[in-house]
Amino acid sequence: MPPLEQPSSALDAVLHLDDLWNAAYHHRDPERMARVLADDWMAFFPDGQVVFRADLLREMVNNPAAALVFERHASRVYGDAAITRGTLYAGGERVQSFLRVYAKRGGEWQAVSVQVVP
Repeated sequence: MPPLEQPSSALDAVLHLDDLWNAAYHHRDPERMARVLADDWMAFFPDGQVVFRADLLREMVNNPAAALVFERHASRVYGDAAITRGTLYAGGERVQSFLRVYAKRGGEWQAVSVQVVP
């Protein structure tokens, strides 16, 4: 894959990374997703389940998904941390909402966590 284009602001960088996340998930592409997620990334689900990066990447190819649409509602940057909040729709039905957390490490933005809510 070609190198990522460098956005002009921190918010642009985070929104670009968020779009890459959505595209990787939509296409069920663990290689693309691996470029977005930090090595220590983790997800928290409403039932208390915690999912780690390796688990997500492995399961992406095992679980075919309906047509996915992501809707972003809000984004904020706080220095070297940022959040995006949105909703995931599958097959036209609202599936979940989420709060994604990003961190700037070594000059690069990475996804470090997501909290999923019903």
